[in-house]
Amino acid sequence: MNKKILLALYFIFILIVSCKKEKEDNDDPVTSAEVLDDFANILAKPNYSDIQEKAGLLMTAIDSLHTNTNSINLINAQIAWRAVRVPWEQAEGYLFGPAEDNSYDPATDTWPVNTTELDSLLASSNALTLADIEVLQYSLKGYHPIEYVLFGVGGSRVAAELTVRHLQYVVSLSQSLFNATSALVTEWDSFSVQLATAGSGSTRYATQKNAFLTIVGAMQKICNEVANNKMQKPLDHLDSSLVESQYAHNATTDFTNNIVGIENAYFGRYNSVYGRSIHNLVADKKSSLDHDIKAQITSTIASLDAIDPNYGYAIFNQQGQILTAQQNINALFDLLRQLENFIHANITN
Repeated sequence: MNKKILLALYFIFILIVSCKKEKEDNDDPVTSAEVLDDFANILAKPNYSDIQEKAGLLMTAIDSLHTNTNSINLINAQIAWRAVRVPWEQAEGYLFGPAEDNSYDPATDTWPVNTTELDSLLASSNALTLADIEVLQYSLKGYHPIEYVLFGVGGSRVAAELTVRHLQYVVSLSQSLFNATSALVTEWDSFSVQLATAGSGSTRYATQKNAFLTIVGAMQKICNEVANNKMQKPLDHLDSSLVESQYAHNATTDFTNNIVGIENAYFGRYNSVYGRSIHNLVADKKSSLDHDIKAQITSTIASLDAIDPNYGYAIFNQQGQILTAQQNINALFDLLRQLENFIHANITN
């Protein structure tokens, strides 16, 4: 084709895209009701469904390990464990509703693991069926006891070390985790209606403002937990046994996904699907705050990326990088306090 024609077609394409962008920029501002609806249906429900799906894949991988206990199946189960941690830790960026009301968080994600009692249980003759697992204390079920069995102390587990008791226990643990994530999905399906109808029929949120304050409060809470609890406690004591996800050396990844969860909550997105969001409301009325929040999220994630995935190593060897990340998280917390003030000033229903 003639170069002049190609050039003309290129400029026509640019003009079309520019016109489309201008139309999008001039669209009517989103409403607070639309934001809450999309938060429930584009972010929260798909996120929780993803946790359930990946918990099911973990259960299947562990069943395969039980049937054929070899290094390949152990690696596959370890990969599946890491995979389910991603959506779970992201969902902690807005931990409210059924996950908080009905104790799904402590029931599945209590840490550190009580290894003394766990090893005692494995050494006993106690039955390890699903029914037996369901009545155990929180520190003996959920993600981290599964992690302990699959990865071992120092992440050095080999398949030959797994006993019949290990395998019975981890099979039942994975079934219990899948059941919990399935129940959480069902409960969020109902709860999402309460969020989406805030201020217009919801029995949970009499006003939209209350719903938004709940969301922003949860974003603030995970900032504080990551910077001043998850990161700080092992650092205070220089004790790697206090590190979350210590056996898989997955703590820093967990921290990062917590901040990604905040980002998801701000943008009303899950994976590559975006809804109408808090970001849209802020950008429309206070663009400087929107700019600062977006920039701080980016800086915070970058500072966490600078820390070794093995946080038990980092507390001894990367204290400067840890401090920088904590400062970034706390700066993000301060901006989320400004976002809370924005909600008070601009959400009138």
